[in-house]
Amino acid sequence: MKRMINLTSSPDDLSRYEGAEDLKAFCRQFGCDGYEYQNLGDEKECLIPEELVIGVHLRSFNSWLDLWKGRNSALIKEYGSMEQVKNVFGGCDRSALVNAFRADLEFARKIRAQYVVFHVCEVKIEESYTYRFAYQDEEVVGAVCELINELLDGQGYEFDFLMENLWWPGFTFTRPEITRMMLEGVHYPHKGIMLDTGHLLHTDLELRTQEEACSYVKKQLEAHRELISYIKGVHLNQSLTGDFVKKMLASPKALKENYYERWCQVFGDIFQIDLHQPFTAPGIGDLIEEIAPRYLTYEFISRDRKEHEEMLQRQAEALTYEAIHCLP
Repeated sequence: MKRMINLTSSPDDLSRYEGAEDLKAFCRQFGCDGYEYQNLGDEKECLIPEELVIGVHLRSFNSWLDLWKGRNSALIKEYGSMEQVKNVFGGCDRSALVNAFRADLEFARKIRAQYVVFHVCEVKIEESYTYRFAYQDEEVVGAVCELINELLDGQGYEFDFLMENLWWPGFTFTRPEITRMMLEGVHYPHKGIMLDTGHLLHTDLELRTQEEACSYVKKQLEAHRELISYIKGVHLNQSLTGDFVKKMLASPKALKENYYERWCQVFGDIFQIDLHQPFTAPGIGDLIEEIAPRYLTYEFISRDRKEHEEMLQRQAEALTYEAIHCLP
Protein backbone atom coordinates (compact mmCIF):
# COMPACT_ATOMS: atom_id res chain seq x y z
CA MET A 1 0.00 0.00 0.00
CA LYS A 2 1.27 3.44 -0.91
CA ARG A 3 0.38 6.39 1.27
CA MET A 4 -0.04 9.90 -0.05
CA ILE A 5 -0.68 13.45 1.11
CA ASN A 6 -3.05 15.59 -0.94
CA LEU A 7 -1.51 18.66 -2.58
CA THR A 8 -2.70 21.16 -5.18
CA SER A 9 -0.90 23.59 -7.46
CA SER A 10 -2.40 26.51 -5.51
CA PRO A 11 0.18 29.01 -4.20
CA ASP A 12 -1.52 28.64 -0.80
CA ASP A 13 -0.36 25.01 -0.78
CA LEU A 14 2.99 25.25 -2.51
CA SER A 15 4.22 28.29 -0.58
CA ARG A 16 4.35 26.14 2.56
CA TYR A 17 7.41 24.30 1.23
CA GLU A 18 10.94 25.41 0.44
CA GLY A 19 11.54 23.20 -2.58
CA ALA A 20 11.95 19.57 -3.53
CA GLU A 21 13.94 18.44 -0.49
CA ASP A 22 11.43 20.01 1.87
CA LEU A 23 8.56 18.26 0.06
CA LYS A 24 10.40 14.94 0.33
CA ALA A 25 11.13 15.46 4.02
CA PHE A 26 7.49 16.34 4.70
CA CYS A 27 6.43 13.00 3.19
CA ARG A 28 8.99 11.04 5.17
CA GLN A 29 7.92 12.77 8.37
CA PHE A 30 4.58 10.94 8.21
CA GLY A 31 5.74 7.74 6.55
CA CYS A 32 4.23 8.68 3.19
CA ASP A 33 5.43 7.77 -0.28
CA GLY A 34 4.44 10.90 -2.16
CA TYR A 35 1.57 13.16 -3.12
CA GLU A 36 -1.80 13.01 -4.77
CA TYR A 37 -1.53 16.15 -6.88
CA GLN A 38 -4.23 18.33 -8.42
CA ASN A 39 -3.42 20.90 -11.05
CA LEU A 40 -5.88 23.75 -10.41
CA GLY A 41 -4.91 25.77 -13.47
CA ASP A 42 -3.91 24.99 -17.02
CA GLU A 43 -0.22 24.49 -16.28
CA LYS A 44 1.33 21.96 -18.63
CA GLU A 45 4.25 21.32 -16.29
CA CYS A 46 4.10 19.79 -12.84
CA LEU A 47 4.97 22.36 -10.16
CA ILE A 48 6.53 19.76 -7.83
CA PRO A 49 9.10 17.06 -8.63
CA GLU A 50 7.35 14.49 -10.81
CA GLU A 51 8.88 11.59 -8.89
CA LEU A 52 6.91 12.69 -5.82
CA VAL A 53 3.55 12.42 -7.60
CA ILE A 54 1.88 9.03 -7.13
CA GLY A 55 -1.62 10.06 -8.20
CA VAL A 56 -3.32 12.90 -10.08
CA HIS A 57 -6.74 14.25 -9.13
CA LEU A 58 -8.48 15.27 -12.34
CA ARG A 59 -10.42 18.52 -12.58
CA SER A 60 -14.16 18.38 -11.85
CA PHE A 61 -17.25 20.19 -13.06
CA ASN A 62 -20.17 20.08 -10.66
CA SER A 63 -22.86 20.75 -13.27
CA TRP A 64 -21.83 19.32 -16.63
CA LEU A 65 -24.58 16.91 -17.69
CA ASP A 66 -26.66 19.52 -19.55
CA LEU A 67 -23.61 20.29 -21.68
CA TRP A 68 -23.10 16.60 -22.39
CA LYS A 69 -26.74 16.25 -23.42
CA GLY A 70 -26.84 19.50 -25.40
CA ARG A 71 -29.52 21.14 -23.25
CA ASN A 72 -28.68 24.77 -23.90
CA SER A 73 -31.72 26.26 -22.15
CA ALA A 74 -30.76 24.46 -18.93
CA LEU A 75 -27.15 25.62 -19.36
CA ILE A 76 -28.25 29.24 -19.72
CA LYS A 77 -30.41 28.92 -16.62
CA GLU A 78 -27.44 27.64 -14.62
CA TYR A 79 -24.62 29.75 -16.06
CA GLY A 80 -26.42 32.85 -17.31
CA SER A 81 -25.29 32.73 -20.94
CA MET A 82 -23.59 30.45 -23.44
CA GLU A 83 -20.60 32.77 -23.29
CA GLN A 84 -20.29 31.96 -19.61
CA VAL A 85 -20.61 28.26 -20.44
CA LYS A 86 -17.65 28.68 -22.78
CA ASN A 87 -15.68 30.43 -20.04
CA VAL A 88 -16.29 27.55 -17.62
CA PHE A 89 -15.82 24.57 -19.94
CA GLY A 90 -13.72 25.95 -22.77
CA GLY A 91 -16.51 25.36 -25.30
CA CYS A 92 -20.25 24.95 -25.74
CA ASP A 93 -20.61 21.26 -26.62
CA ARG A 94 -19.52 17.90 -25.29
CA SER A 95 -16.17 18.11 -27.06
CA ALA A 96 -15.20 20.77 -24.49
CA LEU A 97 -15.55 18.22 -21.70
CA VAL A 98 -13.55 15.63 -23.60
CA ASN A 99 -10.77 18.13 -24.37
CA ALA A 100 -10.57 19.36 -20.77
CA PHE A 101 -10.32 15.92 -19.22
CA ARG A 102 -8.01 14.62 -21.92
CA ALA A 103 -5.57 17.42 -21.12
CA ASP A 104 -5.49 16.22 -17.50
CA LEU A 105 -5.10 12.59 -18.55
CA GLU A 106 -2.20 13.45 -20.82
CA PHE A 107 -0.64 15.42 -17.98
CA ALA A 108 -0.94 12.31 -15.78
CA ARG A 109 0.58 10.12 -18.48
CA LYS A 110 3.44 12.57 -19.01
CA ILE A 111 4.45 12.55 -15.35
CA ARG A 112 3.91 8.77 -15.06
CA ALA A 113 1.19 8.92 -12.41
CA GLN A 114 0.16 5.53 -11.07
CA TYR A 115 -3.50 6.50 -10.76
CA VAL A 116 -5.95 9.28 -11.52
CA VAL A 117 -9.13 10.28 -9.65
CA PHE A 118 -12.42 11.24 -11.33
CA HIS A 119 -15.49 12.68 -9.55
CA VAL A 120 -18.77 10.96 -10.44
CA CYS A 121 -21.53 13.44 -9.67
CA GLU A 122 -23.80 16.17 -11.01
CA VAL A 123 -25.21 19.06 -8.98
CA LYS A 124 -26.36 22.57 -9.83
CA ILE A 125 -25.70 25.46 -7.45
CA GLU A 126 -29.32 25.80 -6.30
CA GLU A 127 -29.54 22.03 -5.81
CA SER A 128 -26.63 22.24 -3.38
CA TYR A 129 -28.97 24.16 -1.06
CA THR A 130 -32.25 22.35 -1.68
CA TYR A 131 -31.25 18.72 -2.38
CA ARG A 132 -33.96 18.69 -5.06
CA PHE A 133 -32.10 17.36 -8.07
CA ALA A 134 -32.80 17.46 -11.80
CA TYR A 135 -30.94 14.18 -12.43
CA GLN A 136 -30.92 10.87 -10.58
CA ASP A 137 -28.05 8.46 -9.95
CA GLU A 138 -28.85 6.28 -12.95
CA GLU A 139 -28.80 9.18 -15.42
CA VAL A 140 -25.55 10.58 -14.07
CA VAL A 141 -23.73 7.26 -14.00
CA GLY A 142 -24.96 6.37 -17.48
CA ALA A 143 -23.58 9.62 -18.88
CA VAL A 144 -20.35 9.27 -16.88
CA CYS A 145 -19.73 5.87 -18.44
CA GLU A 146 -20.22 7.37 -21.92
CA LEU A 147 -17.76 10.16 -21.13
CA ILE A 148 -15.14 7.91 -19.56
CA ASN A 149 -15.27 5.43 -22.43
CA GLU A 150 -14.81 8.24 -24.94
CA LEU A 151 -11.85 9.49 -22.93
CA LEU A 152 -10.10 6.17 -22.38
CA ASP A 153 -10.97 3.75 -25.18
CA GLY A 154 -7.99 3.12 -27.43
CA GLN A 155 -5.69 5.61 -25.71
CA GLY A 156 -3.20 3.12 -24.26
CA TYR A 157 -3.22 4.57 -20.75
CA GLU A 158 -1.67 2.39 -18.06
CA PHE A 159 -2.60 4.19 -14.83
CA ASP A 160 -5.46 3.08 -12.59
CA PHE A 161 -8.60 5.11 -13.28
CA LEU A 162 -10.37 5.54 -9.94
CA MET A 163 -13.93 6.85 -9.71
CA GLU A 164 -14.72 8.80 -6.54
CA ASN A 165 -18.00 8.87 -4.63
CA LEU A 166 -19.74 12.08 -3.60
CA TRP A 167 -23.02 12.77 -1.84
CA TRP A 168 -24.85 14.29 -4.81
CA PRO A 169 -26.50 12.37 -7.68
CA GLY A 170 -24.13 9.90 -9.30
CA PHE A 171 -21.90 7.46 -7.43
CA THR A 172 -22.46 7.70 -3.66
CA PHE A 173 -21.34 4.21 -2.51
CA THR A 174 -24.72 3.73 -0.85
CA ARG A 175 -26.41 1.78 -3.68
CA PRO A 176 -24.51 -1.35 -4.75
CA GLU A 177 -26.60 -1.62 -7.91
CA ILE A 178 -25.40 1.83 -9.01
CA THR A 179 -21.80 0.99 -8.12
CA ARG A 180 -22.05 -2.18 -10.20
CA MET A 181 -23.69 -0.27 -13.08
CA MET A 182 -20.78 2.16 -13.09
CA LEU A 183 -18.08 -0.49 -12.96
CA GLU A 184 -19.72 -2.63 -15.64
CA GLY A 185 -20.36 0.40 -17.86
CA VAL A 186 -16.71 1.48 -18.03
CA HIS A 187 -14.61 -0.47 -20.54
CA TYR A 188 -11.18 0.47 -19.20
CA PRO A 189 -9.41 -2.58 -17.71
CA HIS A 190 -7.61 -0.66 -14.94
CA LYS A 191 -10.79 0.83 -13.49
CA GLY A 192 -11.56 1.04 -9.81
CA ILE A 193 -13.03 3.03 -6.94
CA MET A 194 -11.53 5.84 -4.89
CA LEU A 195 -13.60 5.61 -1.71
CA ASP A 196 -13.80 8.99 -0.01
CA THR A 197 -14.85 8.26 3.57
CA GLY A 198 -15.80 11.87 4.29
CA HIS A 199 -18.07 12.11 1.25
CA LEU A 200 -19.74 8.86 2.27
CA LEU A 201 -20.57 10.26 5.70
CA HIS A 202 -22.49 13.15 4.13
CA THR A 203 -25.08 10.67 2.86
CA ASP A 204 -26.36 10.20 6.43
CA LEU A 205 -27.24 13.42 8.23
CA GLU A 206 -27.88 11.62 11.53
CA LEU A 207 -24.27 10.63 12.22
CA ARG A 208 -22.98 12.37 15.35
CA THR A 209 -19.75 10.66 16.44
CA GLN A 210 -16.72 9.21 14.74
CA GLU A 211 -17.64 5.82 16.16
CA GLU A 212 -21.02 6.03 14.43
CA ALA A 213 -19.24 7.18 11.28
CA CYS A 214 -16.88 4.22 11.31
CA SER A 215 -19.81 1.83 11.74
CA TYR A 216 -21.61 3.49 8.84
CA VAL A 217 -18.64 3.03 6.51
CA LYS A 218 -18.44 -0.64 7.54
CA LYS A 219 -22.17 -1.02 6.84
CA GLN A 220 -21.73 0.26 3.29
CA LEU A 221 -18.70 -1.98 2.80
CA GLU A 222 -20.76 -4.96 3.85
CA ALA A 223 -23.47 -3.99 1.35
CA HIS A 224 -20.75 -3.84 -1.33
CA ARG A 225 -19.08 -7.06 -0.23
CA GLU A 226 -18.78 -8.44 -3.77
CA LEU A 227 -17.29 -5.19 -5.07
CA ILE A 228 -14.75 -4.36 -2.37
CA SER A 229 -11.88 -5.60 -4.53
CA TYR A 230 -12.54 -2.66 -6.86
CA ILE A 231 -11.69 -0.19 -4.07
CA LYS A 232 -8.12 0.51 -5.08
CA GLY A 233 -7.84 3.81 -3.26
CA VAL A 234 -9.13 5.55 -0.15
CA HIS A 235 -9.35 9.26 0.60
CA LEU A 236 -9.24 9.08 4.38
CA ASN A 237 -10.99 11.94 6.18
CA GLN A 238 -14.20 12.68 8.08
CA SER A 239 -16.62 15.46 8.85
CA LEU A 240 -19.82 15.15 10.84
CA THR A 241 -21.87 18.08 9.63
CA GLY A 242 -25.42 16.76 9.42
CA ASP A 243 -26.76 19.52 11.66
CA PHE A 244 -25.25 22.19 9.40
CA VAL A 245 -26.86 20.59 6.33
CA LYS A 246 -30.25 20.35 8.05
CA LYS A 247 -30.16 24.05 8.90
CA MET A 248 -29.07 24.88 5.36
CA LEU A 249 -31.93 22.86 3.86
CA ALA A 250 -34.43 24.47 6.22
CA SER A 251 -33.40 27.99 5.19
CA PRO A 252 -31.89 27.96 1.70
CA LYS A 253 -29.64 30.92 0.96
CA ALA A 254 -30.79 33.67 -1.41
CA LEU A 255 -28.48 33.27 -4.39
CA LYS A 256 -26.78 36.06 -6.30
CA GLU A 257 -27.69 36.74 -9.92
CA ASN A 258 -24.15 36.56 -11.28
CA TYR A 259 -22.83 33.00 -11.79
CA TYR A 260 -19.43 33.58 -10.21
CA GLU A 261 -20.95 35.34 -7.21
CA ARG A 262 -23.28 32.35 -6.75
CA TRP A 263 -20.31 30.02 -7.07
CA CYS A 264 -18.44 31.89 -4.35
CA GLN A 265 -21.48 31.51 -2.10
CA VAL A 266 -21.76 27.78 -2.58
CA PHE A 267 -18.01 27.16 -2.50
CA GLY A 268 -17.78 28.43 1.06
CA ASP A 269 -20.76 26.41 2.22
CA ILE A 270 -19.57 23.19 0.61
CA PHE A 271 -16.44 23.38 2.69
CA GLN A 272 -18.58 23.90 5.78
CA ILE A 273 -20.04 20.49 4.94
CA ASP A 274 -16.92 18.72 3.71
CA LEU A 275 -14.37 19.63 6.38
CA HIS A 276 -11.71 16.99 5.60
CA GLN A 277 -10.67 16.27 9.19
CA PRO A 278 -8.62 13.29 10.45
CA PHE A 279 -10.61 10.07 10.91
CA THR A 280 -9.39 8.82 14.28
CA ALA A 281 -12.19 6.57 15.56
CA PRO A 282 -11.16 3.28 17.19
CA GLY A 283 -11.27 0.65 14.49
CA ILE A 284 -10.27 2.91 11.61
CA GLY A 285 -7.09 0.87 11.17
CA ASP A 286 -9.13 -2.32 10.97
CA LEU A 287 -11.37 -0.69 8.39
CA ILE A 288 -8.40 0.18 6.18
CA GLU A 289 -7.05 -3.33 6.65
CA GLU A 290 -10.38 -4.77 5.51
CA ILE A 291 -10.38 -2.66 2.35
CA ALA A 292 -6.68 -3.28 1.65
CA PRO A 293 -6.33 -0.45 -0.90
CA ARG A 294 -3.33 0.07 -3.15
CA TYR A 295 -3.41 3.80 -2.40
CA LEU A 296 -4.25 5.57 0.84
CA THR A 297 -4.42 9.37 0.73
CA TYR A 298 -4.59 11.47 3.86
CA GLU A 299 -6.87 14.11 2.37
CA PHE A 300 -7.20 17.12 4.65
CA ILE A 301 -7.98 20.81 4.37
CA SER A 302 -5.71 22.97 6.51
CA ARG A 303 -4.99 26.65 6.96
CA ASP A 304 -1.22 26.38 7.19
CA ARG A 305 1.66 23.92 7.42
CA LYS A 306 1.53 23.63 11.19
CA GLU A 307 -2.14 22.69 11.19
CA HIS A 308 -1.54 20.22 8.35
CA GLU A 309 1.28 18.59 10.32
CA GLU A 310 -0.97 18.24 13.35
CA MET A 311 -3.71 16.62 11.25
CA LEU A 312 -1.29 14.18 9.63
CA GLN A 313 0.20 13.25 12.98
CA ARG A 314 -3.24 12.54 14.47
CA GLN A 315 -4.18 10.41 11.49
CA ALA A 316 -0.91 8.48 11.51
CA GLU A 317 -1.30 7.75 15.21
CA ALA A 318 -4.84 6.50 14.69
CA LEU A 319 -3.72 3.89 12.17
CA THR A 320 -2.06 1.16 14.17
CA TYR A 321 1.23 -0.34 13.13
CA GLU A 322 -0.47 -3.63 12.33
CA ALA A 323 -3.19 -2.02 10.19
CA ILE A 324 -0.61 -0.18 8.12
CA HIS A 325 2.18 -2.72 7.75
CA CYS A 326 0.29 -5.96 7.22
CA LEU A 327 -1.03 -4.68 3.88
CA PRO A 328 0.57 -5.61 0.57
